Order: sequence, then C-alpha cells, then structure tokens
Amino acid sequence: MNMSKKGITPVIAMILLILIVVALGGVFAAWTMRTWQAVQESGTQQIKQTTESFQKGLIIDNIDCSDGTSPAWVYVRNTGSVAISVDEISLYINDTLYDASWYNSTGSEITKIEPGMLGKANFTGINRITGPVRVSVGSGIQDSSNKCIPS
Repeated sequence: MNMSKKGITPVIAMILLILIVVALGGVFAAWTMRTWQAVQESGTQQIKQTTESFQKGLIIDNIDCSDGTSPAWVYVRNTGSVAISVDEISLYINDTLYDASWYNSTGSEITKIEPGMLGKANFTGINRITGPVRVSVGSGIQDSSNKCIPS
C-alpha cells in the first residue's frame, strides 16, 4: 500500500492558530490591565496634589524690617482653606532661601498655620531685611513684597 505523506490537517492547523491567538490575547489583556492600573494610581496621586495646591494660599501681610538691633519679622497669612505646615513654606530674601522660626500672634512657636491665621517668621541669623521678601508653599504658590514697615 502506498501512503503519501501529508502535513498537518487543516482542522488541526485551525485549532493551533486559534490557541495561539487566544494566548496572545491573554498576554495583551494582562499587560493592558497592569498598565491601566499604574496610570490610574499615578493619575489619582496627581489629582490629589493638584487639589491640595488649589486649597493652599499665602500672602505677606507685613514685613518688619527692623533697624538691625532687634529681630526682623515677616507676617504671613494663610488665605487658603487648609492648614499649611511651616515645613512646606519657603522664605527668601533677595532670592536667597533662609531658615525661619514660626510663631503665632501671641508669640508661641507653631508647626502649622491654620486657614485665616497669621504666622510670623523670624529669619535665623537675620536682624535686618535689606531686599525683597518672597514666600512660597508647595508647588509654586507665592507672594512677594519689598515694603518694609519700620519697627
């Protein structure tokens, strides 16, 4: 009997193609789900940061430049709707960043400025302010002034 050699039958070939397509579809679905989960998490974080930055606001109420014999003070008011940690606040004189100690209106040291509250900052090692003062919080919210009120 003469048997001719034949390749894979069309039915088996079709089954193999379907299995390959289903496997590739599963890999694509798993990759897509992981990617969208990462995008969703980073998007949620970005929305949270943006919302928080819209809720924060500072203005310089007053600058007590002093005559050099007593400490110079910068009075900053929280105009936002959330408390601002003093660690988030950056204070500059002539575009140079300085450390500051923060106090409330009664002279007690504070760690945050509540909405509507006035905080006063004493620059470490500075008794006389000789240039523009700039205050910023978070991602770019700032106010500046070069008006000194004599003490």
